[in-house]
Amino acid sequence: MFRKSKLSSAILAAAGTLVAGQALAESNSIDEVVVTGIRGSLERAMDTKRDASGVVDAISAEDMGKFPDTNLAESLQRISGVSINRVNGEGSEVTVRGFGGGFNLVTLNGRQMPSANVGTITGNPLDQGATGSSRSFDFSNLASEGVRGLQVYKTGRAGVATGGIGATINVQTIRPLDSAGTTASIGVKAVDDTSGDDITPEVSGLYSWSNDDSTFGVSVFGSFQERDSGSRHSSVEDWELVTWDVSDAAARASTYGDLGMLASIDEDDIVNKPNQGQLVYRPTNLGLGSNHDERERTNGLLTVQFAPNDEMTFTADATYAENVQDSTSLIDGLWFGGKFDYVAYDGDPVVASPLLVAEDVEGGKDFFFQNLDMGTKDTLKSFGLNLDWNVSDKLNLRFDIASSEAESGGNGPQGNNVLRMNVAGATSGWQAVNFGLEIPQGATSIDDTKTSGTPNGIFDLEDVGSQVTQFTQSNQLAKLDQFSLDGTLTVSDSVEVDFGLGLMSSEMTQTRTAGSSSLGGWGVDAPGDIPEGLVEQVSTLSEFDYQGESWLPADAQPDGEPAPIALGSVSWKTDPVTLLNAIAGEYGFDPAAMPSNASDNNMVEEDTVSLYTQIKMDGEVGGMPVDVVAGVRWEETEVSSVSQQALPNAMVWESNNDFAFTLGAGVEQLSEDYTYSSLLPSLDISVDVTDNLKARASFSKTLARPVYSDMYTATSVDVPSRASHLGGQAPASKGNARLDPLESNNFDLSVEYYYGEANYFSVGYFQKNVSNFVGIQQVDSSLFGLKDATASDSTALSQAITALAEIGVAQTEDTLHSMAAIIQNLGDFDEATAGAAYQASRAEEPTEQKFFDKTFAAYDVNPEGTDPDLIFALKSPTNSQDAEIYGWEIASQHFFGDTGFGYQFNYTMVEGDIGFENGSDPDQDQFALPGLSDTLNLVGIYEKDGLSARLAYNWRDDFLNRVNRPASTRNPEYVDEVEQLDLNVSYEFDSGFTVSLDAINLTGEGQRKYGRNKNATFFVQELDPRYVLSARYTF
Repeated sequence: MFRKSKLSSAILAAAGTLVAGQALAESNSIDEVVVTGIRGSLERAMDTKRDASGVVDAISAEDMGKFPDTNLAESLQRISGVSINRVNGEGSEVTVRGFGGGFNLVTLNGRQMPSANVGTITGNPLDQGATGSSRSFDFSNLASEGVRGLQVYKTGRAGVATGGIGATINVQTIRPLDSAGTTASIGVKAVDDTSGDDITPEVSGLYSWSNDDSTFGVSVFGSFQERDSGSRHSSVEDWELVTWDVSDAAARASTYGDLGMLASIDEDDIVNKPNQGQLVYRPTNLGLGSNHDERERTNGLLTVQFAPNDEMTFTADATYAENVQDSTSLIDGLWFGGKFDYVAYDGDPVVASPLLVAEDVEGGKDFFFQNLDMGTKDTLKSFGLNLDWNVSDKLNLRFDIASSEAESGGNGPQGNNVLRMNVAGATSGWQAVNFGLEIPQGATSIDDTKTSGTPNGIFDLEDVGSQVTQFTQSNQLAKLDQFSLDGTLTVSDSVEVDFGLGLMSSEMTQTRTAGSSSLGGWGVDAPGDIPEGLVEQVSTLSEFDYQGESWLPADAQPDGEPAPIALGSVSWKTDPVTLLNAIAGEYGFDPAAMPSNASDNNMVEEDTVSLYTQIKMDGEVGGMPVDVVAGVRWEETEVSSVSQQALPNAMVWESNNDFAFTLGAGVEQLSEDYTYSSLLPSLDISVDVTDNLKARASFSKTLARPVYSDMYTATSVDVPSRASHLGGQAPASKGNARLDPLESNNFDLSVEYYYGEANYFSVGYFQKNVSNFVGIQQVDSSLFGLKDATASDSTALSQAITALAEIGVAQTEDTLHSMAAIIQNLGDFDEATAGAAYQASRAEEPTEQKFFDKTFAAYDVNPEGTDPDLIFALKSPTNSQDAEIYGWEIASQHFFGDTGFGYQFNYTMVEGDIGFENGSDPDQDQFALPGLSDTLNLVGIYEKDGLSARLAYNWRDDFLNRVNRPASTRNPEYVDEVEQLDLNVSYEFDSGFTVSLDAINLTGEGQRKYGRNKNATFFVQELDPRYVLSARYTF
């Protein structure tokens, strides 16, 4: 819920009114009054809301080439019920009444738009393996200067295309015959993103011309933008869930093992010990990084209209958008070895999460630096033809045909989305992390006894070597062809009948290829293998605004350990492409053709035919004007899903907690077809109770189609985070092409009070009863006949467990892998038994860690035919749930006479009858509704005598983002509440010249994602303000 303290701070955002300009003709007659600026924009949006039959909100351009915000999504969040998701501090996708971007339909001038979005570059390193599977439209691809209006249809109408349970959002562009003569606008901007290195330009131009008779017109828009930005972030790959059980010695040993704690840990070294039977989190790692992002966005719109007579208007339009992004990132990382000897929990009674963990590593563990070179390119192309024909004074027909294409994919090195190069030093001795800070911080002591040269306790260049290189190439292509015939028959002055036929054919193709290749190895077995000049020492931590504090307890670090250094204080940076080209050959690889070990190829086709009719009637009841719109829409969709699947033939255990699949030569084609149909009624009633008071009631049935990834016929697999024997489990997912669409019965009641030219107050209640929600069910299943070399009863590991016990060595990821590797390769050793070989090999090395790393580099543990099946946590979608979503929307807009001051306000409360239970058994499936959150917007306005200003405050409460994280087992992901403050000040000269300054995210608010406990942080991002200085000339 919204807190009063936030409202108090929001009220500071109140500012003023706008006085509209008027244009008078040079002749004695008066032309149409043209109201521009903020107030004019709000007046037009209010008129759209007031005149609509259903629940519709709108945003209108303030003037030609001037939208209220620099980003369309940022403008949409000013509408009640609408909230946005930001990527790198910029609005990207919208959520309407709790439904995320994939459940909202976006149209351009009434036509459905395809969407393709491979979200690789988000500032979050956990997204580097993203695949394109969403139906969500990315508004950051469109320049706001080319848009004249946005309409958000919150209730269904028979004549509005389906696909949006939350809302249908229509983007309107300029039509040349809508305004007579010639108009044009030219704008330039200088953008200073304070997180970037440079001030970048943006230019845009909009031109519209029609002849004197308004029979022929052309409009053209073009824009080009560069953006230079960055962010700092902290991330954790996964938080594993374990039940705290210390009921007896055996249970205690098992629990401690699952939590990565040494069996010998002193009870006094466990602070705030969890309660018996409660859930406990175990972190896998900590990454601390920064990224530098560059973007070039190009937009082009061309519209040609021809009206040969008063009855016909032909319109041809073409749209092109291109968004090219490049990003480099450096992430310093510590990966835990499962040897915690100090743990401090937060005392949470539901899910205990460690605030501080520490472990001692003898002989130097890998202290790694993930260097990323990423590039993506998104394009949108659309071409359409339209005929608006008044057949007679009672019949109007509209024909429309369009073809569109959206593509998102790799544009980085060798066409990849990501090229990753890990460099590291086997120098981490004792290491610790504090997760209870604003941004989690790490520390490690330096142990360079393993590295070449003279150990000096300093992490210097001779300690640095290569580890692995990885690449991902991921693409999504969506094609959409559509035809519609719509008509309106005027039966009488008070009755109209609309009807229509629609045909739509869509094809979405998703492909991905990925590979991981070992160079110097995870254990950094070849320090010094990097040629001189290809790696440099920097400090990632120095880039953060928040750099931690004194947080290490005196008793956390063992006696005799050298003073630790902060994670990020010593970082090693390289160019991944240059380094790969320099050293790949030394390890037997061709840098231009690195091997792959993962492959996806999925296609989903949907062919839809629709018919609709609706009747519009107006009259009076009890002396009050009443408008009624009643209709029904029928749709049938044929679905075809085809996947080309490369089959894995083994999962190899490479080192302590590193695994990889090897692919066989075979490729299997899987296909499935399905057909469904829906009947979608709708009813809107509006009553003018008085001249100023309007009441509405609406009912509609709408649908939204499942996300593409839920419909793939292939089964995708991923590696576990730990060996099965230690509680790890490999995740897998399989789609279901026979999913039905989500169907929602929607009810809306609202009352709106209009007073003055731009003032109103409204309150509305909405309820959505949704069926066919796609829930994720998880089962344990074997796949592809794969065997598990990491299971307790596997051939080599079972012997390793016995052999370790015989020589008195505790079971850890390191010892288990090393012993199992020796057992499988005992012929390489002189000793007769594995235990003796283990002890002899350990004795040859100065430290235990060096022995482990040497074994990791020399041997993999491979599955054997006698091993048990590899059991996956297989997730699959199913139509299994119904849910009810309801809430209130309150909106107000007011200008204080001629003072120049005014405000715009809205507050939305959203609730659902199904939420996520954080304390539930992680072995049981859960269904919950992501995206539900309250939101508030308050905009203070001032406009008078050419000067205008807006101070906009936005707040969104925390919300469930995902029920099951891809890399986790039944682990949810929440997004913390966020506030943002934006400022715009502009001055318009009499000549049509306007200068303005936008300050976006004035307080530098970032983002935080977490699990079942707020201290279990998956991702924290620092962001910075962005300033835009603009000049625009309109004539």
